[in-house]
Amino acid sequence: MRIIRLHHLIMATLVLGCAWGRAFDPSLPAGGTFDPFLLALKPAVQMSPLPAWMEAPARIDPENSCIEVEIPPLWRQSSVDRYAVTLVFDDGGDGGPILEWRSQDRSHTSTISYGLGEGDNPVGLNSRTVLIPQALTKEGGTLVILYRGKFDSLMSVAVRPCRENATAVIGSRNAPSLMDEGLQVYEDREVNGIPLTPLTGDLQKGTIVEAELSAPLEPLESAIEFVAPLDGPVEGAMLKLETLGLDPEASLLVEVNKKPIGSINFPGFELNDPSIVTDWNGKLILAGWRKGSLFVPARFLLAGDNSIVVSLKRSEMETGRKVFLRNSQIHLRFAPRPFTEPLTTNAHAPIDVEVGKEVNAQSAFELPEDVVLPTVPVAP
Repeated sequence: MRIIRLHHLIMATLVLGCAWGRAFDPSLPAGGTFDPFLLALKPAVQMSPLPAWMEAPARIDPENSCIEVEIPPLWRQSSVDRYAVTLVFDDGGDGGPILEWRSQDRSHTSTISYGLGEGDNPVGLNSRTVLIPQALTKEGGTLVILYRGKFDSLMSVAVRPCRENATAVIGSRNAPSLMDEGLQVYEDREVNGIPLTPLTGDLQKGTIVEAELSAPLEPLESAIEFVAPLDGPVEGAMLKLETLGLDPEASLLVEVNKKPIGSINFPGFELNDPSIVTDWNGKLILAGWRKGSLFVPARFLLAGDNSIVVSLKRSEMETGRKVFLRNSQIHLRFAPRPFTEPLTTNAHAPIDVEVGKEVNAQSAFELPEDVVLPTVPVAP
């Protein structure tokens, strides 16, 4: 797939500051086993009441750029199987916060993540959730959050207990690992603390082709155009992408071959999501990446090159944060191969069918295995 950058609008925006803190009422009693521990660092340090599973307050050490949260052994809370931590931070392209685990006897330290940021890309407000390995939390210990030299960029921390629940997964490609209260599912690669690898290349699965438009992270200032070449007609398509920095009231409008077809749809989120912060104007902002999609009817797609333009429509009163895209794809559904009905024969006539031909005829109805297709190089 080819990508073409459109002329970017020049926008002059001033960001005065953000009030990232949440208002916690310390008079509220601690709740049940699965209540989260919440810690806000901006504009002032505020801490939620200690949940039932937590035995001591978090230790904040700005001089050493670290926060320590003691987590008890799993056997003390029989219904808790795992713990997940969510960090909200200003990602300046410095690698992001580091997660470590110190054993209960303080004799051993393990690294959970060497950096939760977007590498060398300064994307601004970001959020990452990591599922802490059960092998570490089984005997209890201390979660250590480090942001050396950038501690002021750390905005909030949330530690939430999880329970394991057997869930059936259709297909062999996906590896779901965590589901939040809003039933949003995270794959293992999204919550294991390892930097995410762009979803490059095209994939064919039966009559479906998942074609890459542009996988690497890229800014969206005004609009961007993708070019999707098609060899023949399709039955329909689904445009998919991930975005960061998009205001909840803003929209991503889509045109296919110069015809507007709608805006990208994003799943809802819970209002107690730890990735939600408030800006200086009191507006809610959802930090981190969001996945969106839009159905593209077949009548908008033509044989040959297809122009797909994604435009940013900002909302009123927003702070004008930078918006980014990654893993932009279009999934194409092609018509299945024609079915040839076998010739009718006389039921009383002798049957003389070669075994090899019978096997070949039956195998013609099987869908092909997953095939990774070559990708056309992206134009600079």
